[in-house]
Amino acid sequence: MTEKRPTIRRATLAALAWSLLCVGQAVPTGIVAAPGTGPPLTLIRGEVHRVARVAELKAALETANRARVPATLLLADGTYLLDVPALEIHCPGLVIRSSHGNRDAVIVRGPDEGPEATVGNVFLVSANDVVIADLTLGYCRYHGVQVRGENPYDVSGLRVHNCRIVDCNQQFIKGSSSETDPVGATDGCIEQCLFEFTSGWAYQSYTGGIDIHKGVNWIVRDNLFRCIRTTADQAGMAEHAVHFWKRCPTRPQNVVVERNWVVNCDRGIGFGLGSAEGGHQGGASRIRNNLVFNDGTGPKTDVGIGLEHASGVQVDNNTVVIQRYWGPIEYRFAGSSNLVFRNNLVNRPIQRRDDAPQAPGSNNLDRVEAPWFRDFATGDLRLTAAATPAIDAGQTLESFHDDVDGRPRPQGSGWDIGASEFGAETPRPKTN
Repeated sequence: MTEKRPTIRRATLAALAWSLLCVGQAVPTGIVAAPGTGPPLTLIRGEVHRVARVAELKAALETANRARVPATLLLADGTYLLDVPALEIHCPGLVIRSSHGNRDAVIVRGPDEGPEATVGNVFLVSANDVVIADLTLGYCRYHGVQVRGENPYDVSGLRVHNCRIVDCNQQFIKGSSSETDPVGATDGCIEQCLFEFTSGWAYQSYTGGIDIHKGVNWIVRDNLFRCIRTTADQAGMAEHAVHFWKRCPTRPQNVVVERNWVVNCDRGIGFGLGSAEGGHQGGASRIRNNLVFNDGTGPKTDVGIGLEHASGVQVDNNTVVIQRYWGPIEYRFAGSSNLVFRNNLVNRPIQRRDDAPQAPGSNNLDRVEAPWFRDFATGDLRLTAAATPAIDAGQTLESFHDDVDGRPRPQGSGWDIGASEFGAETPRPKTN
């Protein structure tokens, strides 16, 4: 069923998209619910198409792609088994979301899964200002969402909100680029989503959570990444839960990764990789208020936060506990510069490797004890009253004023070290 709505002018849409991304701003205090979940969207743009079967979904998407004006696809509860290699999006300003807001009740997926899965990508995004929200998606050979940053697409403004993204053979969200194009996808926001392998293990090592090449002006916030890791019989470790790499040579990349939980993933958060070309030109990039935990049961356990050939990055108020690996946070190579580490709570010292220039640090605490945390065994690293060495012992910073739960800092006489402020709070609901 199709409903007519007023047309949104392009300039208005661009302003709306920018305001929705809230670039450089925190989610207001109190909005953060359970990790990896968020309130459903009510956003409507343009003509509304209500669909209840996969044939209707494909037809509505084809109509929107032909029109190339903002539209909204509302999906009724149910499972949409795809029979095409990907749902290709060419409509700028398209909104695809659950009709009733329950992401567990709307599943868009392939009929099988793993390295030989029938469906390549669930969504292949080739248009600007696309919103994907309140869905479960995955069970595919490549990516749950691929956003095309390469010429001629040069996609900007993707928003992925409150989605459960599962069992993707390669990267769950991929931002692709071209060797001849200096800039990848820009101005994206991935928020309040759950990324996981439901079996607890990846199919193979060429997999990761979010993998963006040459990305500029991205925000990744309030997500939960779980069990992106390989088994002993697989060659190599899994890629990062969050990875921004391949340097943009023409623009500062200005990426913010904040308030995420990363649990039992081979590698946590990474900026840059291995070479100058693979590095990260940070500009005003930030990694802050993240909880990264690995209990070491995976045989390929590696770094929690890693910077390689990265410049212009502030790493502040993260809690990183990695069992069976010697560097919870590390920075590497002579090409790294203008880095700073403040108020981080880690279970071992921050490591400088491979001739990286010495980076300044302050108020970092490099030891932990299990009673300091609410549930150390499962990775709930929010502070308890026992964490006296961390409570009120941090440095006051000016660039942000909240913690991993979105509560204001400080809760006591001073900032706490790590991602969590100890103090009075509204309890978060538990997640499965």
